[in-house]
Amino acid sequence: MIRNMKPISAVLVIGVFLSMDAVQGKLPSAIKVCSRNDPDLPNCITKSVLSLKPQLATGKFSDDFTIPPLEPLALANINMDQGQEFKATFSNLLVNGPSQFQIDNLKVNIEKLTFDFNVYLPKLSFRGKYDLKMRLLLLNIAGSGDLKGTIENSRARVKLYNEKYEKDGETYMRVKRLLVKIQIEKGQFDLKDLFNGDPVLSQVGNQFINDNSRLFLDELTPGLERSLSETFKNTANEILQTATMNDIFPE
Repeated sequence: MIRNMKPISAVLVIGVFLSMDAVQGKLPSAIKVCSRNDPDLPNCITKSVLSLKPQLATGKFSDDFTIPPLEPLALANINMDQGQEFKATFSNLLVNGPSQFQIDNLKVNIEKLTFDFNVYLPKLSFRGKYDLKMRLLLLNIAGSGDLKGTIENSRARVKLYNEKYEKDGETYMRVKRLLVKIQIEKGQFDLKDLFNGDPVLSQVGNQFINDNSRLFLDELTPGLERSLSETFKNTANEILQTATMNDIFPE
């Protein structure tokens, strides 16, 4: 099952593409297979993944194969703790816009089993719950309640390091390490019930966060990178454990 994707949704999109053969037994007609011997394998994979946007948005590839849709995308809890300066939990998150992803500059090394690529998302809108305690400049901001907002021009560099292993006489692949570096150009946030629901202070707090959104995003980014890396690694391995190397990369 595919879950927990955000600005780097293409990580698992590529995982779906590479492992669909083993999960389904027979590829849905929407999937274009790329041979490991393709002279331009990165371009083949990129085009194949991008062509799946309509199916990824709805989650339906065929009558027999469906996945959770990207629109909206449901995310697991994201927990961040950077000491007294920043503690936050974001939960029940629903994100619109992931299916508009673009990927480029995909580099594939079949021998070393590494994938290196860029992801771009023009705009994501989200809603959910938050619990936050942070110090931003000279202001202590705290509260819990409903959250909504938008993030624009998200970019990420993703590196996947995989390894082979043997099981039941077959060779399989799993993700050994997944690195994500995220850049978000700008964001707009609306956190309800800051300062115990005081309407005046809550408005002041939101205004202060949005006026200093770069600082707020910089606080969010490291924890988000760690959470997404671990989530995507675990989920990708759930998918890949059903696929042999020959399933993933046919001759």
